Amino acid sequence: MKYAGYGLIIILALALQTTLPKLAFVGAQPEFVLLLTLIFAMFEELRGAKGFAFAGGLLQDLLVGRFIGLYAGTYLLMAVLMSFVTQRLYKENFLVRFFAIFLGTVLGQVLYLFGAASFGFSGAWSWPTWSAVLGTGLVNGLVGMFLYRPLAAVNRRLIYLHELLKRTG
Repeated sequence: MKYAGYGLIIILALALQTTLPKLAFVGAQPEFVLLLTLIFAMFEELRGAKGFAFAGGLLQDLLVGRFIGLYAGTYLLMAVLMSFVTQRLYKENFLVRFFAIFLGTVLGQVLYLFGAASFGFSGAWSWPTWSAVLGTGLVNGLVGMFLYRPLAAVNRRLIYLHELLKRTG
């Protein structure tokens, strides 16, 4: 039950990210799958966060179809890093959540650009690229501050239903 709920959350995030391209704030579009990966890595155990990140990244890879496996690897690395960092910080603080998601988004996008460059994508590392990366980090940080508690409640409910179904058979 828990994994079906996670799958629906990833599909909803992909649908929002791809069908609402005009949903831009400060000239940057939020990356919902990366945002959810970072949030779930904050309150999920490392094994579950890695699975969520890899599944979300692979679905995004298959949807985009450019470099299969690059989003999956990037999101997996970001989930491990975010889980490692937030285990040592008080993640209930708004500023910790904002900066963790902001830096995680920026680092994830830069890693994706490095990976794409290693596969032959020749994008310019100019100011518009950096402003888009920083803008997306800012938007994800702001949205993530407000999505953390509702997603934590959904996660607790999914875990409860999963345990209930395991016990009742």
